[in-house]
Amino acid sequence: MISSVETPFGPLVVGLGSQGVFALAFRPDEVVDLDESDSAAAIRQQQSLQRKVQKELDRYFAGKLQTFSLPLDRRSRRGFRGEVLQCLEKVGYGKTVSYGQLAAKAKRPRAARAVGSAMATNPLAILVPCHRVLPANGSLGQYGGGVERKAFLLRLEGIEIAEHA
Repeated sequence: MISSVETPFGPLVVGLGSQGVFALAFRPDEVVDLDESDSAAAIRQQQSLQRKVQKELDRYFAGKLQTFSLPLDRRSRRGFRGEVLQCLEKVGYGKTVSYGQLAAKAKRPRAARAVGSAMATNPLAILVPCHRVLPANGSLGQYGGGVERKAFLLRLEGIEIAEHA
């Protein structure tokens, strides 16, 4: 099921399946629906999960939630990209990591550029916090949702943003 949730910077597209949230994206073209059951029970389960996603995002944006408890569907993760996203999930609220540091955590210290590619294809924006990954020079770098949103999310988590960034 594909639907949307409201945030302070507009609606996000959410993909919900039998195993949890499989997508949270800034644009509809970033989400491909899983071909799953559309039984009444499955729809009710997904609608319930959508309400939970909205509630947790509301609490996160209000500064009252630091760790999401949503079930995440990680089936699309493969290879190095999957390893990087798994490592990224361990970067806590209010913390940042560089692309190189994340590559090292994934046991490929020379793969910082590949980490950037994994961040660009992260299907679970905010929930798997690619906004917490910064270039080694301390700038904001890029972000699929736009640099302004990345800065907003980092400030929300209490991370100081350099003026030149």
